[in-house]
Amino acid sequence: MIDMEIIHSFQCLISFQQSDQYSNQARLQFTQNKINLLLNTQCYEIDISLKLMLKWKCQENKLISLHFQQINIQAGNEDLLILKKHLDCKATYVGIREIYDNVIIIQQSGIAKTCTLKSKLDEKMYFCKCYKKQQVEKYKIYEQLFILRKLVDFKNVARIIDFFESSNSYYLIFEEMSRVHYHGLSHEDIQSMMFDILCCIKVLISNRIFHSQITLQNILIDKEQNCRLIGFDHAEQLTEENAILNSLMLNMAGNAMIKLYQYNSVSKDSMSIPDYGNSLVQGLIQTKLDQQINIEQALSHEYFEYFDYNSSPMKQQQIVPKLKSFITQQSLSSQIDSNI
Repeated sequence: MIDMEIIHSFQCLISFQQSDQYSNQARLQFTQNKINLLLNTQCYEIDISLKLMLKWKCQENKLISLHFQQINIQAGNEDLLILKKHLDCKATYVGIREIYDNVIIIQQSGIAKTCTLKSKLDEKMYFCKCYKKQQVEKYKIYEQLFILRKLVDFKNVARIIDFFESSNSYYLIFEEMSRVHYHGLSHEDIQSMMFDILCCIKVLISNRIFHSQITLQNILIDKEQNCRLIGFDHAEQLTEENAILNSLMLNMAGNAMIKLYQYNSVSKDSMSIPDYGNSLVQGLIQTKLDQQINIEQALSHEYFEYFDYNSSPMKQQQIVPKLKSFITQQSLSSQIDSNI
């Protein structure tokens, strides 16, 4: 019954591809999974899925129409924005330049290009990952979209906004994020980052998702200074909980923590980690399942005891370390992953 509930309904003008005139008065309404077009005594029902290809038309920072399945629809900007928000990442959009411009390439590595672009609708900057079709299979893009949509409300995962497809590429649009400058971080900054990373892993574990590349390269920061995980082309939805894969994600978090303190220590061979940091690292990188700490133990570890959860991320209050613990390369029981 919930799927049948009408979410929004509005008047529109409709024409079919053979006509350029918006001469037919109609009503568009949509439910969770369907779009219904009511034209005179006829009802056109369209399933909402990634197989549905839509093209929006924007003029003077406002949506004026959309086109799909040989149908052109013209309506007011506010109604079209409500419809678009519902369809974002549930349907496939074409014509990315109708909505976005000012593309600036940041990085090209592996199978994807990373760039920033500007929305014509709200004039805000966004983050985009572009995949060439010849280098990635569609089902992998769909799997990534499924996971990102599932985690869209979690603050430490990159927030997906739009999904576009062209003749040769796929485009995943995210809220604007930027790289973290790892050098010059304070102990409190690293605490904040580690807490965000571990919170993210907790959500991944609870949703039975495995991410194989939890590295500093895949940790970005948003405007509110929250750390956000990207790189979900290296993630998969599991059918059941997997203790070994959960352990691997905790191990990756431990290696990321080591790297953060290495970047901000005078000597990379001997690092000073306040607040029982050595104990947390050792617990995370432990390779034996019966000796490694679990995610709940990690989040409640003494390392975070004086951490101010109410202050702004990456701008924590200055604390007086109650203990200086030392960690050396020789004391680590597993090799540090240098691929960040």
